[in-house]
Amino acid sequence: MWVCLLQAQRVQAKPRKPPVVQLSPSEKLTEQGLQALAERDFSRAYAALSESFRLTPSAEGLLHLGRLAQAEQRTLEAHDLLRRYLLDPARKPDEAMAQLAQGFTAGTLPPAGRVTLLADPGALLSVDERIVGVLPLPSPLLLSPGDHRLAIEYPGRRLSGQVTVAAGRQFEGRFDRSTGTLLVSLLPAILTVSDLATTLPDVQSDLATVIEQSVRSVEQSVLPVEQALLSAPHLRDCISKANCQQLLAQKVDVEYILHASLRRGEKGDGQLLKLTVRHRDIADPAAAIETKCPRCSPAEVVNLLGRTLPSLLTGALKRKSSTLSVTTQPVSAEVLSGKTRLGMTPLRRQLWADPVQLTVRAPGYRPVHTEVTLPPSQTLTLDLSLEPVAQTVVRTEKPKTPIHRRVWLWVGVGVASAAITTGLVLGLVPQSHDKVGWLP
Repeated sequence: MWVCLLQAQRVQAKPRKPPVVQLSPSEKLTEQGLQALAERDFSRAYAALSESFRLTPSAEGLLHLGRLAQAEQRTLEAHDLLRRYLLDPARKPDEAMAQLAQGFTAGTLPPAGRVTLLADPGALLSVDERIVGVLPLPSPLLLSPGDHRLAIEYPGRRLSGQVTVAAGRQFEGRFDRSTGTLLVSLLPAILTVSDLATTLPDVQSDLATVIEQSVRSVEQSVLPVEQALLSAPHLRDCISKANCQQLLAQKVDVEYILHASLRRGEKGDGQLLKLTVRHRDIADPAAAIETKCPRCSPAEVVNLLGRTLPSLLTGALKRKSSTLSVTTQPVSAEVLSGKTRLGMTPLRRQLWADPVQLTVRAPGYRPVHTEVTLPPSQTLTLDLSLEPVAQTVVRTEKPKTPIHRRVWLWVGVGVASAAITTGLVLGLVPQSHDKVGWLP
């Protein structure tokens, strides 16, 4: 009996084999790809991981492709893939992988443009023959400046097209399934110049999000100043000045500039948030506001920015402009609006469609002062003839001597002449006749 019990206990103590887990083809490919990645066989890793994503698109597939791009030092591609992994609401909870992705995407973003793709959902997307996701994307695609080939794949059909990306700009691409072409358009942008991130580094990401959301609310895209300066690095030292910002906006072909700054109020009265929106061709701001924020925390500054910026941008972009054209006779007359110098004639300048006080002046001519109202979205032409200043000829004449003084003058001259004559005669006559022998 004891022998039977011992045998029974041995049977019960025998460990059970774990159930065999059947991996799907996609999961097998993922394991193979991760193993190749660990061995730094990047070519084999991409082949396995991309085929796995093709079979079963998922947020985790983007994560693995992002890790591969990071290992290959494809920094921008890794940033794009890992960012979209974090934004995917269907990703599985994995705190370790999320922290890894957040740490990498928090780094400095290399020069990049953004591309929003519009096409039927479910299409597999590749860039330069590398799979990067499936449509619709949760955020715009990040691409390095230059030419890229985009392709989307549907069951039984593949469409492709070329796009040329500029740093800091946002593009919209639309695939037309009927024609098989890719239509690309450049979206309007606002150049953003801000020192808020430097002043409030703890909420840098939140500030960037609020600015981007506010700019998108007026159907524009954000062009950060650091991206724009890649096209004009010589303007970096003066970028805090309004005219320098306008030069940069002209260089990168955007119309508006948003300048945001935070400084301490006078007498230590909290913070002062200053927002200014300018047009690249007009000296006066399109809109500006200064808002006091006593005892503001960084989070309160973010909230204040979110409440203030959208309405400011809306008002600035709705403001109408006009063109002023001035010609004069003579040419090269100076034109001023108030105390602001607009330039020399012949002049053509863009101004806000408002009443303005103009002064036109030139040396030697009478200045012209006039008030005009500039018509919205039209050109106002002024052709002026300046009136010469009347010249006054000044003659200098010697004062005339009165006649009685002239008579006495001539009398004096005569007396003097007689005296001289007498002196000469006397000078010829000896002073004593005793010494003269011819006298009787």
